[in-house]
Amino acid sequence: MIHRAVLAVAFFLALACAGAADPKPRSAAAPPARTVAFQTLVQRGIPGQAGEQIREVARDAASWHALWARLRQGTSLLPEEPPAVDFTRQMVIVAAMPTQSCVSKVTVRSIRRTGGEVVVDLLEEPPAPNCVCIVSQRPLHAVRLPLLPEPVRFVVEQGQTSCGRLGR
Repeated sequence: MIHRAVLAVAFFLALACAGAADPKPRSAAAPPARTVAFQTLVQRGIPGQAGEQIREVARDAASWHALWARLRQGTSLLPEEPPAVDFTRQMVIVAAMPTQSCVSKVTVRSIRRTGGEVVVDLLEEPPAPNCVCIVSQRPLHAVRLPLLPEPVRFVVEQGQTSCGRLGR
């Protein structure tokens, strides 16, 4: 009888030790990044426009109108009124490069929700060194997306805009 009791205790101890020896942590895995759909409101280079870098978010009409006014400063190529946005359900993200010497482009490539933040993947493509232009320009990209409460972080990759056959 004692022999059976010792065997039962040994069996349960071995079972408990096997579970404790599991090297994998039992913590919850981080949720995977989720892609956020967005729509381009405007993407273009504004010839002759001077300006600094902009990477901003507008979550209400007042901030969107103020940001649009800054984007229009010194140019009549953008309409006076900004593109329509329903701020009860949407927000705007804007990226603009500082004034470039020649052809250039900025592109919002993707937007993801991950780790308690919204990550905006930007591609900035200033002119190639061989570009020769008469007029400078300021590239910008504004997108509309669903309203998200998390803070926004911009991740930037540098590329290069080719001048093609016209460059020297």
